[in-house]
Amino acid sequence: MKIELKIIQCLIVFAVGFVFFSCTANYYFNEAEKLSEARKYTEAIELFNKAIEKDTTFLEAYNNRGTAKSAIGDYEGAIKDYQKVLEIDSQNTMAFFNIGNNYKRLENYQSAIEYYNKALDTKGKGPIYFETVPNPFLGIEGNPSDVPLREICYERGIAYYYVDDFQNAICDFNTALRQNYETAVCHYWLGYIYLALGYIESACLHFNSASLYGDEDAREAMKKYCK
Repeated sequence: MKIELKIIQCLIVFAVGFVFFSCTANYYFNEAEKLSEARKYTEAIELFNKAIEKDTTFLEAYNNRGTAKSAIGDYEGAIKDYQKVLEIDSQNTMAFFNIGNNYKRLENYQSAIEYYNKALDTKGKGPIYFETVPNPFLGIEGNPSDVPLREICYERGIAYYYVDDFQNAICDFNTALRQNYETAVCHYWLGYIYLALGYIESACLHFNSASLYGDEDAREAMKKYCK
C-alpha cells in the first residue's frame, strides 16, 4: 500500500509539474482576457503579470494590462504599461491615444493633448491622415494598433475645452461631427463652448441639435440658457 501511495504521489507531482511547465505566456494572456471580459480586472492583472514574466516583450499583454488597470482606476499604472508598449513599438497609435485618455482622467489635460497630438503624428503629418481600414477583397483586418482620426479628435476636443482652448476644441468636435462620431455629445460640447464664448444663439442651436439626437443633458441646458 505504501508503494502504491508513493506512485500516486509521484504521478500527481508529475502532472502538476507538467501543467506548470505548459503554462506559456499565451496561456496566461488568454486566461487573463477571459477574466477581463468578465470584468474581473484585478484577477486579470495577476495573470497578465505572469504572461509578462514569461515574455517581457509581450506587447498585447502590456496593452491589455493597461486597459485593466484603467478600469480599476489605476491610471498612472496604465500609463506606465502603455509606455512599455511604446518601448516595443514607438509608432503605436493606440498606446499614445490611451496615454492621452488616462492623463485626461487624471485631469492633466495638457499632457493629454500632448499625447493625442503624438497619436495623430503616427497617422501622418499635415492635413491628410490615412485611416487603416479592413479590405473586403484582400481580407486584411487592418492595423490593430490604429485609432480612427474622429476618436482622437473627439477626446482631444474635450481636453482642449478644459484648458479653455475653445477654437481648437471647436475644430476637433467639428472633425468628429463630419465623420458622424458621437454626434449628440459633440453638439452638446459645442453648445457649452459657444456659451463660454458668449454666443448664446449658436450655443442654443447646438443644444437643440443634441436634444434632437436624444441627449437629455442638452434638453436641460436649453431650459436653463435658451429662454
